[in-house]
Amino acid sequence: MKRIALVACCVLLLTACGRGDRQGAVGGAPLLTPAEAEGRSGTVAVQGFLWARPTDGRFRLCDASLESFPPQCGEPAVEVTGIDITEVAGVSFGENTFWAEAVRARGTLTDGTLAVEAVELNRRDATTGLSFRVIVPVEVGDNSVDFVALVTNSSTGPMDLRFLTGQSAEVTLQDPATGESVYQWSADRSFDQAIRDVTLAAGETLRFVLDEPDVGLAGGAYDLSAQLTATPAPGTVVGRLVVR
Repeated sequence: MKRIALVACCVLLLTACGRGDRQGAVGGAPLLTPAEAEGRSGTVAVQGFLWARPTDGRFRLCDASLESFPPQCGEPAVEVTGIDITEVAGVSFGENTFWAEAVRARGTLTDGTLAVEAVELNRRDATTGLSFRVIVPVEVGDNSVDFVALVTNSSTGPMDLRFLTGQSAEVTLQDPATGESVYQWSADRSFDQAIRDVTLAAGETLRFVLDEPDVGLAGGAYDLSAQLTATPAPGTVVGRLVVR
């Protein structure tokens, strides 16, 4: 089983490639940064810094965040509709503004506005109120990437999570053409066997960075799936990892 290199790179990668060349979204739609989405239309996925001010009806995917409190939307940006900010793991709030790093939304882009059909690599369990998301760059260069897993308690009360080992999350990759598994983060790893109990307060987020030795994958797009290894857990998130 091949392995992929991971280095500390938790912020959104804004590496550009040719327009329309990166078939990174589920279903083969182009995966774009907000800058690459300018002038585009049709079914696409856009990944950027999510900035929202619901009181003004403003929801945007931005090329970057500007340092301030609350953060501001760095241009260029794509207006978005149809997104439920409360279901996205890792969202922060302050002064009537919501924001989250590296959110990937798929939908129909028309005149600079993305009508969102799904937030990829994100899942919310309505029963428990847990939201789980995995952050990966728009594109991986030189097989270097961090898998950053976020779990948020979006319910109104505390939530108890139980981890049976030292492993907090799992990521696997498959070849979309053959369905063959080409990567599993936990392969050849050992974990503490002690049970861990964690209590998440309402609105609290846990962040896990899954690091990796330097071993590569061939260029192309891979189907990514990830799970939180706790009970309860919100289920599997899916998306694409694009390696150039």
